[in-house]
Amino acid sequence: MAIDERMDEVDFRILALMRDGLSDATIGRRLSRGHRTIQRRICHMMDSLGVSGRFALGLKVAELNLLANQDVAVTAHARELTGLQR
Repeated sequence: MAIDERMDEVDFRILALMRDGLSDATIGRRLSRGHRTIQRRICHMMDSLGVSGRFALGLKVAELNLLANQDVAVTAHARELTGLQR
């Protein structure tokens, strides 16, 4: 199974919002989920990708180019959720 098959749309949204610098609590509010739920999902992604920290998660996501295929849709949705404009 490919790594990105274990990740769903919410995971990609979380990663996009993390990339935009939002805190776990803010991500949770934006996605209508609890702060701890976001933390658990991030921990699950770290475990799935075999990394031990958030920074390493970001590096691994970039290395594997996981947001490339999702980037347009995820970034547009992230901007919509956060009210950011290009």
